[in-house]
Amino acid sequence: MVHVAATLLVLMIAVGCAAGDGSGASDRTADPETSDEAREETAAQARALRVEGISSDAPGQGPEHPQVILAPSAGALSRETGARVPDSGEGIYLAVYWGRKPTGGYSLAVRSARLQGERVTIELALEKPAPDAMVTQALTYPYAVAVVRDLGLEGNRFSFVTGEGRKLDWPVRRAEG
Repeated sequence: MVHVAATLLVLMIAVGCAAGDGSGASDRTADPETSDEAREETAAQARALRVEGISSDAPGQGPEHPQVILAPSAGALSRETGARVPDSGEGIYLAVYWGRKPTGGYSLAVRSARLQGERVTIELALEKPAPDAMVTQALTYPYAVAVVRDLGLEGNRFSFVTGEGRKLDWPVRRAEG
């Protein structure tokens, strides 16, 4: 038993030493002007937000190009889109449109949201059909409607990324309350 405890102690020390050489060098790609303390504080301030999907589909009509509409309520999003958006409580409502697609088999969902300072990063799941998939031969317009809880529209900047972390430069429009 003592032999096992000694072995575990040696392994823990070895792992601790391998974690860093104390030089402050790191393989992180953070801004070199930012101190370790500032990075830790920023990471501590980042928090995941609760996202609830309301609807998604590939309708027969919609915007030609990708776009996002943000609204402070379901009523405001309903007025902005011309479609009835069910009220799911407080939060930011968003409608995300992928634009016109040449066939069926495309899908879009709001996967997650993260708040860091005033930056809200929303991750979208964009799925394309497999090259050999049997798909509907019709134009489709994938979209998703969701609500992000515990967040206000004012004072926040929004960015959208794919599941792989690629930034999407889609136009974002804010609806009035």
